[in-house]
Amino acid sequence: MLLFPEGAMRVQGTGRKILEHCDGQRTFREIVDELQKHYTASDPELIRDDVAKFLEGLQQKRIVDY
Repeated sequence: MLLFPEGAMRVQGTGRKILEHCDGQRTFREIVDELQKHYTASDPELIRDDVAKFLEGLQQKRIVDY
């Protein structure tokens, strides 16, 4: 569960994995690289695009900043 001033959001699956890597130390590229290691059967460009869309959505809601 991700809590923010305007509400709460249940995060599961890949979204949860993305957020687990958002520690303020890793770069966007490092997060994508880690996920590519985990999801080896997936297209690397698709993983990059999915991570970008997910984080951009959270950034628009002012939940994360990257």
